[in-house]
Amino acid sequence: MNVREAVIAALRRDPDLVPKMAESLRERIDERDGPMSTVVQSAGALEPIIREAFKKRPSKLGALGLRTSHLLAQLAADDRRSSSRLQRIAEGGTVGIVFVDVADFTSFTETKGDKEALKMLSKLDALIKTAIKPAKGECVKQLGDGFLLAFPSASQAVRGATTIRSALKRKNLDVRLRIAVHAGEPLIEQDDLLGHDVNLTARLLDHCDPGEIVVSEAAKTLAEKRLKKVKFKKGRVIKIRGLSTPVHVFSV
Repeated sequence: MNVREAVIAALRRDPDLVPKMAESLRERIDERDGPMSTVVQSAGALEPIIREAFKKRPSKLGALGLRTSHLLAQLAADDRRSSSRLQRIAEGGTVGIVFVDVADFTSFTETKGDKEALKMLSKLDALIKTAIKPAKGECVKQLGDGFLLAFPSASQAVRGATTIRSALKRKNLDVRLRIAVHAGEPLIEQDDLLGHDVNLTARLLDHCDPGEIVVSEAAKTLAEKRLKKVKFKKGRVIKIRGLSTPVHVFSV
């Protein structure tokens, strides 16, 4: 469990912390000092609140034996490193955006149980992060059974997607993935990607069958000249929820 996950775990254990933290931050933060100073100043306000929560409901965060100020400083450093990585990925202007999720995840958890589902997600997380390294990909975030990935180009995004699928077959994990690939110029907010292109990529998953890689026309146009060994099937036109114009997509 990393520092960010530990803080989230603490908040989940005691939801009452959220409004308390928000109020403390409002009282203590001077917005003019910038994000790094904000985090450091916040530490003093948050420490007694989280310490009180630990006494009532001990968690893994408490077992780390670190002061809250240290934890928050580490979070800020993590965000700064993540932001730098995403900024480097976006240097070329266009970012390859990939969403991956587990097909029929609800059925998996119902059949196998939550414990096995968490084990599977842990293995999948390691598999994805290893598979995307050669294509210079970054795992931006994981939300449940879904992963948002970023690549320096559309071709590297498609290559990363096919490598994930191949690695899954070799590892023989008892899951099937849906993978959507798009390319655009998303907004970079600290360690996250935001904006229309990210939303569009996520919506492509609605039109992706288990085991399939769906690539938008924008990503295919940019990628196919560099990917001589990748074959795209005949395209199809889909209607994306929330968009007025249809989108042309291709399967790999």
